Amino acid sequence: MTPLLTFSEAALTLLALLMVFFYFWKTRKDPRYPPGPTPIPFFGNVLQLGRDPSKVMQNWADKYGPIYSIRMGNEDTIVVNDSKLVKELFSNASSTGRPSNPILRVFGGGLGIVQAQGNTWEAQRRFTLRKLRDVGVLKSSIEGFLVEEASTLIKYLERNVGKSISGKGLFNGPVVNSLWRIVSGETNDWDSPVKPEILKRAENCTRTVSSGLMFAPFLRHIAPGFFGWTEWVKSLQSYSELTNQAIENHARNLDPNNPQDFIDHYLVEMQDTTDQSSTFYRENGELNLRAVAADLFVAGSETSSATLAFAILFLLLNKEAQRKAQLELDQVVGSFSQISLSHKTSLPYTEAIVLETLRLSTIAPFAIPHRMLEDTMFHGYLLPKDVTIMSDLHAIHHDPKIWGPDVNSFRPERFLNQTETQISRHESLISFGAGRRSCLGEGLAKDTLFLFIASILHKFNIEQDPQNPVFKVETQFGMVVEPKPFKFMVSLRN
Repeated sequence: MTPLLTFSEAALTLLALLMVFFYFWKTRKDPRYPPGPTPIPFFGNVLQLGRDPSKVMQNWADKYGPIYSIRMGNEDTIVVNDSKLVKELFSNASSTGRPSNPILRVFGGGLGIVQAQGNTWEAQRRFTLRKLRDVGVLKSSIEGFLVEEASTLIKYLERNVGKSISGKGLFNGPVVNSLWRIVSGETNDWDSPVKPEILKRAENCTRTVSSGLMFAPFLRHIAPGFFGWTEWVKSLQSYSELTNQAIENHARNLDPNNPQDFIDHYLVEMQDTTDQSSTFYRENGELNLRAVAADLFVAGSETSSATLAFAILFLLLNKEAQRKAQLELDQVVGSFSQISLSHKTSLPYTEAIVLETLRLSTIAPFAIPHRMLEDTMFHGYLLPKDVTIMSDLHAIHHDPKIWGPDVNSFRPERFLNQTETQISRHESLISFGAGRRSCLGEGLAKDTLFLFIASILHKFNIEQDPQNPVFKVETQFGMVVEPKPFKFMVSLRN
């Protein structure tokens, strides 16, 4: 009689059973740990996310509630999808850590602001916030930078009136240039036939990373090219070279009594620092300067460019919103005046377009994950030390219980009072995060969006390209969410 299993087959079966048993034993949880979908051994819940992680996680939010758990490969993750809970938790000092995600860690190397923790993060963030608020760096010059870039964009659109224009990458030039001027004081002619080096290196920097790699970093070992790891590292190294060159140039020509831009101010701080334990002291300062420059430039340029592309797409599909904004602009700004930030309070509908674009696009649907620094009880659940905390901004911004049954429609009026004469702030709009680690570039980003959108609508009508009509909004998911490539046309307003 032939045995059902050979010795080798029996041994392999036993080994597999032992591995599965060991996995579930190792991953067993405290009964106070939040509930969530059952993970698959070794992969966790990664394979369940599919091609549209936002939609899957929104379904999990409906099923498991405002706090639930998932497992990303071997990483325990707790998801919070309620704006009040996100603000409360992220205001707690115990939630200010960063997980050791290698995809994000290569961006700054754990230094600077975005990926730094503890004293390094606190010191660098405090200094950067102070300098970005100083008259010498931003307060008196940022609007001038943005207005110049908006004017260049308007001239580009004027030359292309009646022609097919690609929405993909349209705003990379002006956004990248304005941010690079703030960081380094240098400017580039992004509208020239020969693309500037800074623009070539900045484009597609965050687009190379697939959503799969973000949720399961171990995939970089399996197929680094397919999942974008190779290009991600290559693009960051390329940008780092350019940043290092700019810092070296600034160091050679620095006038400590007359700093001109952010790099100058940082170099002066390094010169004045004598405390060897300081994050600004000599080599530590140089490494952190490189990281902060990357934080300000790479993250800000990609997110603002993608949001502006969404704004064009939403307005293309919503002519009534265009009409209302243009009527407001004509009444407040007039036919010839240059739009400035001083007009903002008098242009509530235009500002509401910005806010609704931020809500509906939610280009960073899960923001940057946090890490718990100690065991914490939070609304009846145990959040263990070192667990990753993810805020599901997409679920918050697309919850019909908050925004109404037309949650997936572009309706700026939801951010206006009943008479549509003032902005009505909404506590559930948290596009830039919340709490201690909220994005320090929020004000700059909103000013950029406002000036660019207002300038375009003041001068042009956004229209369909008859050869490439757009019927709906389609997105592609990567490190940031972007609209799929689309084309449109502009006509001069009469």
